[in-house]
Amino acid sequence: MNKITKVYVLNTGGTLGMIGNPLRAAKSAAELMEGIAPPRDVEVVFDDFKLRQDSTNILHAERAMMARQIEANYQKFDAFIVMHGTDSMAETAAAFCMFFKESLQKPLILVGAQMTKDEVGSDVYMQLSNSFRIAKSFHQHNVVGVYNVCIGDVWDGSRLKKRAESNFMAFYTPGRNPVARIWPHIHFEEGVRYQDPVLAAQNLRINTELENKLGTIRVSADTPPWMLMDMIEKGRLKGVILECKGAGQIPSREWTDYQTDTTYSWIDAIAAATKAGIHVGILSPFEDGRVILDRYELGALAKEAGAISLESLTPDMADVKFRHAIALWPDDRERIQKFISTNIIGELLTGIEDQD
Repeated sequence: MNKITKVYVLNTGGTLGMIGNPLRAAKSAAELMEGIAPPRDVEVVFDDFKLRQDSTNILHAERAMMARQIEANYQKFDAFIVMHGTDSMAETAAAFCMFFKESLQKPLILVGAQMTKDEVGSDVYMQLSNSFRIAKSFHQHNVVGVYNVCIGDVWDGSRLKKRAESNFMAFYTPGRNPVARIWPHIHFEEGVRYQDPVLAAQNLRINTELENKLGTIRVSADTPPWMLMDMIEKGRLKGVILECKGAGQIPSREWTDYQTDTTYSWIDAIAAATKAGIHVGILSPFEDGRVILDRYELGALAKEAGAISLESLTPDMADVKFRHAIALWPDDRERIQKFISTNIIGELLTGIEDQD
């Protein structure tokens, strides 16, 4: 007889969590699950996050509350499923990866849907059924970490990205293949993480520190640098992410600010931010992007001005990991860079480039 797999299901809202006509949030996870049976040998306990809402409204502080709710139930269950809206699921996956880091020695699965349970052709039934199957299989094979179930694929939560608004195949991981396939039998691919006996013997450790005063700006030669300089002067930021070109190039063209009768470039703005104690992270917009600030002259100028490379992080992970690093080491730029450049749970692209 197979051993029972105990699964904790946390309902946080989103399209998957809506029912009825007109649509409304389900009163509870139990109501949402009516008519959906988990596999045999899977025992499910449903719980509801107190703030069930459109995922667009979710704050990092509320993700920390979700993580603590999982932490409170960690010892009683073998696997965890979080029902979540798709629009900000990648942010939540990144946050869980940072909150729990390597101490999470059980599978944690995030799942959403593009349609509601009551709509004809809904993906809810398949999404939830497959999530239960993965929870059971991962537990039985000692697979651990944060993952997303999307129809027939399982994706690594550390590099998760939403690519489509309507397509059922809404998620992927830039630069990575699925870590598992949901076929008649679960098929494991490269990239799954397995339980570490030493870490598994210890308690779950959670660290939810994130810097709140951080923003992202997409930079081009036509983007005026006073977008950053004004924020520096008002003291509203502790960190900023600049989405750049290529491998980390930031435009050096000078702009004249006629309101203050001064002339400066984005490079000058980075230097001013660094001097003011504001950390500036440089992020590539490309799927295979790796920020190497020494490669081109403009990147080297940004680095000299104090910029920090966000390496090959996805935008969602860059936001969370940079916030986390700044919160942990608010005045230590070198320590922040070292943390960002360390591949903790698979969030960085692997491999070495020949730069000769």
